[in-house]
Amino acid sequence: MIKNPLEVHSESIDDCTSVITLSGNLFGTSPGYDLQNEVKKMVSDGSTGIVVDLAKVDRIDSSGIGILMTMMWSASQAGGNLVLACIPPRVEKVLGLVMLLDRIDHADSVQEALAKLKQT
Repeated sequence: MIKNPLEVHSESIDDCTSVITLSGNLFGTSPGYDLQNEVKKMVSDGSTGIVVDLAKVDRIDSSGIGILMTMMWSASQAGGNLVLACIPPRVEKVLGLVMLLDRIDHADSVQEALAKLKQT
């Protein structure tokens, strides 16, 4: 049994923008892949801006990185944008090592991430 399983909470800001708050571990487990599929459905339903709040994510593994990349790709293919917010130092270190932060928008707060979405 995995300690700190991923928990996901989604909130619609408006018709085209959502904030997804994650807590626990972002691993290649059912909740992680369910999240990936949820984002695919959101963008196919018309969401053009998604903020992923990582403030309460404890750990991420290579599959979790793949999930984030797939979510980013899904949003961009639909003409939208995905911004990571509130990246904890431990997660930021891992994302930096694989140079994901060079390829995906990120912000220090959810409010800053929502402002970035409005600029695009």
